[in-house]
Amino acid sequence: MNIAGKLHKIAQLEDEAFVTEAYRRILDREADEEGMAHHLRQLRKGASKHRILIALLQTDEALGLFAQSAPPRQGTKNDNVCNAVRRIFAMKHEPFVHSLYREVLCREPDQPAYAGYVDSLNRGTPRSAVFKRFVSSNEFESLLVLDKYPFARRVLDQLIVSFYN
Repeated sequence: MNIAGKLHKIAQLEDEAFVTEAYRRILDREADEEGMAHHLRQLRKGASKHRILIALLQTDEALGLFAQSAPPRQGTKNDNVCNAVRRIFAMKHEPFVHSLYREVLCREPDQPAYAGYVDSLNRGTPRSAVFKRFVSSNEFESLLVLDKYPFARRVLDQLIVSFYN
């Protein structure tokens, strides 16, 4: 399952279960009391789950984990977003960008943008900056929001399945 699909699964959970799994799958740790309380307050104030997930993906903590080449913790589940992103961060520039398109945006790259990202990396742009552009894009956010509507959920599920076939 790609990163977008893994995040979809997390977004289906309610309140504490959602925050707990978001921390486990993205930050590869348990939520601390302060983080749990903060995100539960955000949810109760009407913050969307997809915005919380996107924010967690862009934290310094998450980006630091993604850049590490350390092996996954023993007992870490297969659907751990952190490990999936970590594998992508370890790739050379071209496969890194290609994998971001496939794993985050669930599609093949368009050539001008792909070439622009690779060129940017070759000129020294940090991978974390490129990753942030993908996960903060309207396209990625719209993929996460699709789950609110049953017909859109089916379309996304079909897209994810067809991607791997």
